[in-house]
Amino acid sequence: MTKWGRRVPYIVVGTIPFTIGFILLWWVPWTDQMAIFFHALLMLFLFDLGFTLAMTAWSALYTEMYEEEEERATMVAMKDTFAFLSGMVSVIITPMIVSATSWTMAGIIFGLTIPISMYLSLLGTKERKEYQIDKPLSYIPAFKETLRNKPFLIITLTYAILDTIFGLTMMVLPLYALFVLEVEVGLIGVGLLGIALGILISVLFWRWIYAKKGPKYGLLLSMGIFTATIWPIFLVNDFTMLILMTIIPGFGVGGMLMTEPAVSAAIDYDELKTGKRREGTYNGVFGFIVRLSLVLTAITLTTVQILTGFESGAETQSPSALFGLTLLISLVPVLGGLCALITFKFFPINYKNFCEQQEKLKVLHEKRLIELEKIQ
Repeated sequence: MTKWGRRVPYIVVGTIPFTIGFILLWWVPWTDQMAIFFHALLMLFLFDLGFTLAMTAWSALYTEMYEEEEERATMVAMKDTFAFLSGMVSVIITPMIVSATSWTMAGIIFGLTIPISMYLSLLGTKERKEYQIDKPLSYIPAFKETLRNKPFLIITLTYAILDTIFGLTMMVLPLYALFVLEVEVGLIGVGLLGIALGILISVLFWRWIYAKKGPKYGLLLSMGIFTATIWPIFLVNDFTMLILMTIIPGFGVGGMLMTEPAVSAAIDYDELKTGKRREGTYNGVFGFIVRLSLVLTAITLTTVQILTGFESGAETQSPSALFGLTLLISLVPVLGGLCALITFKFFPINYKNFCEQQEKLKVLHEKRLIELEKIQ
């Protein structure tokens, strides 16, 4: 902990390699293949280093700054809405920027938004002083306590499964539209419109559900909606129907994206056990484990494509390859959704437990404030 706080220094410092690594990924001055390889390796290292430092600290502030479930539900709904809209804007304007300039210029423009947005966010950052008097656990005990936290392990595994499902759906839907529905190349991205609309119209509903029913109920309901409605996509043979049929699954995805309240509840659970606030540790471990979902997504997609004979770059695909795309867009998400539902069913913090937990934390935090006053 420094005089600037426990989180802010990591955000300030981490944003620098985060920005440099991202921009230089798109600026490659070399023509030699080996030079290009090491350039990409170094820039990815800088990007991941900065991203981990800055975003782990930034994410930890959510649990620290907002303790009431209604506050958490409201903030995560706002965050996800802005993230979704900015993502849609980037998808739309990136081709325009590239066609007018170059990929390098696009990388510079988007890269400069990193320090602007990260440093502007510090204007609303408020670290709680009562948490800064804690003496942190040493590394090994801290890691052991993290792995003993049942709620945390369950939500982390659940989110890893959900992230895999979501990643697969976003990757396969355009391919399904192109090869199965034979949509024009220029309209492939529009295949995601149904999911996008579902997410957008669901925000207020999920904000209300999470605030009134708690994270366990909200996440189970959203996973149930997605799992129950994604499978009929294999019956679709029309592009318009694809968009319409993915709105309801997208509605479920809107709630599936709001995992922060469940992670925060698991961190609160740890505080009652250890007497310490350890958002940074938990967000770091959470981010590491969830990143494995990227590997799982790639393995699943590649395995199905190899087994079914999918040919990358081909204008048409074999019947077996089309069948593989159909499986990836219907059966695989259903199986993944069922696994996530079964896993998260064991999450021990329901709404009643959460309310009791928050009352105990209020008492603990009041004691901390008294200790802080004595020190000062």
